[in-house]
Amino acid sequence: MLLLILFMSIFVSSVFSMGLPSYISSCSRNDPNLNECALKSARDSLHQFSQGDPERGLPPLDPLYVSEMTVYLPNKQGFKVTFKDNYFTGLSKLHLENLKFDLENKMILADALVTLDVKNNYDLSGKVLLIPVKSNGDSAIHLKNTLLHIRFWYEHVEGADGKIYWKIYKHDIKYEVEKASFRLENLLNDPTLGDQINKILNEMWRKIVADVGPSICQSLSTAVVENLSVLLEQVPYDELLPE
Repeated sequence: MLLLILFMSIFVSSVFSMGLPSYISSCSRNDPNLNECALKSARDSLHQFSQGDPERGLPPLDPLYVSEMTVYLPNKQGFKVTFKDNYFTGLSKLHLENLKFDLENKMILADALVTLDVKNNYDLSGKVLLIPVKSNGDSAIHLKNTLLHIRFWYEHVEGADGKIYWKIYKHDIKYEVEKASFRLENLLNDPTLGDQINKILNEMWRKIVADVGPSICQSLSTAVVENLSVLLEQVPYDELLPE
């Protein structure tokens, strides 16, 4: 039923313009300071946007759910750690550093800084002194000062109402993490050995981030783009960026 309601909301909004939301300010596309205006508008609306907008079919982005992430330490002959049911919080406090519109090439470029906290649970398997071990329990990840570099490509499409809308058809995202920390609880039911494994995880944080970072960023960017795409289906180009 929930999926049906969401589908109908998106379908209706794609046929009938709902106009610009009250929490987003438009900017003139002829303004020589368009990027500055757009950056201010985006910063002012970002918190509300991340909370979702049920009337427009926009689900909340904070927390963001990622079903599963797997890492091997130091390789596939070592420990396998699978993080399940990952809930990322912090997107509502994301700070947009830059926002640039390339209207000629139909691109949007953005840089954003965010600190993310993840609550999840883990499954660990591997060997200690040739003895197979397994463990599972609650875990947490802290990703401090994650810098995101995002690009969107869009095209102009004509809606059923004859108006022009933006449609995002491609995006990519790159990232840099200042520091990551991990904590796995009740490891092997042995506090001493558990502390040693947690120490290894935190010493190898760069490798872990390199392994799971792409899936995190893909999930994050996909969720943002899905919401943004629904919003852009509802707001004509001339209302979003009037002359």
